[in-house]
Amino acid sequence: MNESQGVLIMIVDDDAALLGFTTKYLSRLGYTVTPHRSSEEAWKQFSSPDANYSIVIVDVSLPGISGTDLARMMLNANPRVRLILTSGYPFDTRKLLNGGDNRIAFLHKPFTPAMLTETVRRLITAASGTHAD
Repeated sequence: MNESQGVLIMIVDDDAALLGFTTKYLSRLGYTVTPHRSSEEAWKQFSSPDANYSIVIVDVSLPGISGTDLARMMLNANPRVRLILTSGYPFDTRKLLNGGDNRIAFLHKPFTPAMLTETVRRLITAASGTHAD
């Protein structure tokens, strides 16, 4: 079975070009991807009863509800979700939940397709409890 099957990914970024690129790239890899340009829109979808996201990719500096606040809300609502925070500035993921957490990764913008793929796969592997060779 392809590791991307059954993996639902939400992307939240107010940069339309980056949102489009990331959505197309992950879709081509076989992931089911839902893009959102606002935190509020993303939270509404994420918190719906039928939502079952495996991974959420969130820009740290979003207008309205910040990316870090959105990430906290999502982690509290669904302990199984994995998050990839993105920013053009350095960010320490340990600040998010007052300590290290294997549910969270950070990608510094600009990131390459290979960096994105590796980070997504690492979080999927961590979530499934298996080890990559």
